[in-house]
Amino acid sequence: MEQRSASFSLNEANQLAHALLSWIGRDAGIRLLSIKGLVADRYRLRRPRVAADADVIVDPSRFDEFCTLVAAHGWHLRVEREVPSLLGPHSVTFIRDDWPDDIDVHVRFPGFFADDQTVFERLWRTRSTMDVAHVDIDVPSRGASAVIAALHAVRYSKSARHADELEQVAALLSDGFTAAERAEFIDVARVGRAQWVLRELLELIGHSHEVDADDRQQRLWNVNRATVEDGAAVSWLNALKVAPLHRKPAVLASALWISREDIPRNDAGELPTMRQAWAHRLMRWRRGGAALLQYAKGARRGV
Repeated sequence: MEQRSASFSLNEANQLAHALLSWIGRDAGIRLLSIKGLVADRYRLRRPRVAADADVIVDPSRFDEFCTLVAAHGWHLRVEREVPSLLGPHSVTFIRDDWPDDIDVHVRFPGFFADDQTVFERLWRTRSTMDVAHVDIDVPSRGASAVIAALHAVRYSKSARHADELEQVAALLSDGFTAAERAEFIDVARVGRAQWVLRELLELIGHSHEVDADDRQQRLWNVNRATVEDGAAVSWLNALKVAPLHRKPAVLASALWISREDIPRNDAGELPTMRQAWAHRLMRWRRGGAALLQYAKGARRGV
């Protein structure tokens, strides 16, 4: 990733980004909620740390409009090609050349299998506010934020840090939440169709749960959870499997080759050199091969 300079710290940048996004939304009458890092810290859902980006989830019916407004305020997309996703696209990342962190604008959050608008309306209904950079920003309730934190931690639970964060949420659910906060957690999981994903946490607090993800959703969630930290190779493999026969050669070519123009970078106007492009391709092929090998081993073990 290219270095970006700024005259303020990452923590300050995060707070200012949340305040800016809140202001953009209110000025246009677009509803959004700040989620994850800064909010999780305020609710003590994880051990405090400075997030690398500012995350918001936006009213799905006005998602495209909000992204246009963010771009109009000097933010732009990082150059990178579109790759298949096992769980589908869920957010757009914006950057600024003079800003040390990114902005992730979510239309959905992985792990919720209900309709996007249904999920957003449920989060919005019991929203709260937090003072960030002297601006009152809208955030989900503590119980709803715990659902989001748990979904993120479960998805990346191969990571020691995320496993620790999942334990933190579990401990709060058991002993640190009020009855109302625990009930909110349960209801958001129910309405958002995240009970199957969060079944272990729900069982921990003695709550019976429904299997609210169908067989296909369960399979994709499990494969994504096992491979999410290994790059996009398994997603390309799945895209190849489901593609019509006449499309398979094109999908395979897209999986294997990345043009110089599509090499990930912050500056759209600066092409990588041939050496940089080949270095990136070789890195992707090595990483992809390792991910597919690991996936094959897991499949043989029935993981």
